[in-house]
This record gives sequence, C-alpha cells and structure tokens, in this order.
Amino acid sequence: MIEKTRSWLLGSRDNPQQYTQHAVQLIVFVAFLYAAAINYVTSASGYINICIQLAMSISTLGIWYRSRWHNEYQRMAITFMVMITTITLPINWFLNGGSFGPTFFLNICVFMYISVAFRKNPYYRYFGQSFAVLVPIPLVMIEYYHPEWISTYPDNETRLIDLASTSVVTSIFMLLMMENLTKKFLLRHSKVEQLSEQLRQLSERDSLTGLLNRRAFESSFSEWKETKECLTIAAVDLDFFKKINDQWGHYYGDEVLINSSTQLSEISKDTGSLAFRTGGEEFMLMMPCSLNEAYKHIQILHDRFAEMKLLNGPVTFSSGLAEVKPDESQDQFLKRVDRLLYQAKNQGRNCTVVE
Repeated sequence: MIEKTRSWLLGSRDNPQQYTQHAVQLIVFVAFLYAAAINYVTSASGYINICIQLAMSISTLGIWYRSRWHNEYQRMAITFMVMITTITLPINWFLNGGSFGPTFFLNICVFMYISVAFRKNPYYRYFGQSFAVLVPIPLVMIEYYHPEWISTYPDNETRLIDLASTSVVTSIFMLLMMENLTKKFLLRHSKVEQLSEQLRQLSERDSLTGLLNRRAFESSFSEWKETKECLTIAAVDLDFFKKINDQWGHYYGDEVLINSSTQLSEISKDTGSLAFRTGGEEFMLMMPCSLNEAYKHIQILHDRFAEMKLLNGPVTFSSGLAEVKPDESQDQFLKRVDRLLYQAKNQGRNCTVVE
C-alpha cells in the first residue's frame, strides 16, 4: 500500500530525476502549507504573508500535478525553478527577517536542486545557478539601504523556531538530492555491469551455435588446471562436413552444426561438462570426470547423433579422448588430443580413440 501510494505520488524509481523532482515539489508544497498554518496559529506573521504562502503552496501543487500527470516534466521543472528563484526567495527574504532569516538556507537548496534537476540541460542549469547565486546580492543591498522594508520577527524565539524548521526541511531536501544522485549512479553502474556481462558473453560465445568459443575454452582450461581436479577432454570433429557443405549447401551445413551443438549442449548439461565450438566443425567437450566415465558419455553422444532428425540423414563424428595430466600445458594437451582425433579419422571415422 505504501509503495503504491509512493508510486502514485512520485512516479517510478527507475526514473530518479523525475521521482526526486516530484518529491521536492511535494515537500515544498507541504512546507509552504505548514508555514502558513504556523504563522496563522502563532500570529507570527501578517495575513499578507500567510496568503502569499498559501498561494505558493497551491502553485507548487499545480506544478506537481502538471508534471506528474500531464507528462510536462521538463516544462514544469523550468516553471518551478523560475518561481522559486524569482518569487519565493525574494518574498521569503522580505517577509522572514532578511539576512537574519532562513533565506540563505533555502538558497543553497535551490542551487543544489537546479544542479541536479537540470544536469542534462546545461543551458537551464547555468542560467538557474547564476540566478541563484546573484539573487541574494540585490536583496542584501536593499536590506542595507532600506532595512524598514524587511519584516522582522516579533521575538527571537519565533526566529529560532523558523530557522530550526527550515533546517529540518533543508536536511530532508539535501537527503533527497543525495538519494537522486546515488540512485543515478547505481542505475548507471548496473547498466555498465550488464553491458560488460553482455560483451563478455558475446566474446566467449559462438554466434551460430550459442556454444562457448575457443577463447572461453582456453580460459576454462587454465582455470580448471588450477583446481587440480580430474579433467577429461574430448576433441570432436564432424565427419565429412566439407562434403555436406559442398553437396547440400552452407545453409544446410549451418543446420547440421546447430543440431550437433544442441546434442553437445545437452550432454554437457547432463554430465556437468562444458561444450565448446573451437573451429568450423570442431568441438571440445570438457568433462570433470575420469577417462572411463568420459568415454561412456561420448558413447551416449554417438547414440544421440545417430538419432538426430536431419533432412539428409544423421551425421557422425570422430573424437579423441584424453585425461589432462597434472604437468601438461594446454598446447601439449591439444597436440595429444588432436593426434588421437586423427587416429579416429584414419580408423574409419564415427569412433573415439582413447589414451
């Protein structure tokens, strides 16, 4: 219920700029309303001041409404900035003790608000920041030459209450601004991480089959070697693939590769292994098991290949299967398993040679 109400009032947290903008507008609305009520109850200010505060409160609520429900966020943000800098700050200065009142606090808030709300629009940001910096100068000069124009507090206690209340509002305002900046940073950081992960996957995945590629094989081999666990790898090569391409075309050849990769992917999931496409019709199956167990897995893979439903009949593969030795480098192992693979080719294909 609370989350629904917050979403209704402020919008989605996925858009932190608008979310914070609406929160600020509602806080300012409540602050004006609160100030008018306190002034009325305590008689700390005249009716003109109370009416002005009510008018500012209603205007702010109207700005929030147009921004939140009429998709006029940018225009209302500009309107709000102009209202605060050209109307609210000067009025607050004249009616709330001038330099002895809380206007300087509010001016800092306005400056920070402009910096955050118009972060992507430098023209409005620089204009608003300049105005927020320059506005106090003529106000101070007016107070210096015409102190009688400044409405003073009836007593010091009222002044301290006003300053304390403004300090609380200012603190809440600052927290909102910081939350906005933090949320933006986290969203951007999350997007960067997602993009980085997508790029990493793209760099380690074969675009046609979706299997891991040679780069991923090399890094996985190194990582697995460091664990010093049992590791058996099969080098798999489709039989007569060039003939398939020449006879049936590359489109059909791609279909064969995709279906073959599906079988490799499924066997890898069943056995907790990793499947890689390391070349045109060349694959690697990295299995965390003994040589005997790995050989059983490869025999199952042979059976699954024989059952593949392809337009021009099933395809077969030859493979070399070997367990990685503890002191064996990646290059040494690849040469050894390639030798086994070619032995399988020379023995008539559709078989596995083990060492």
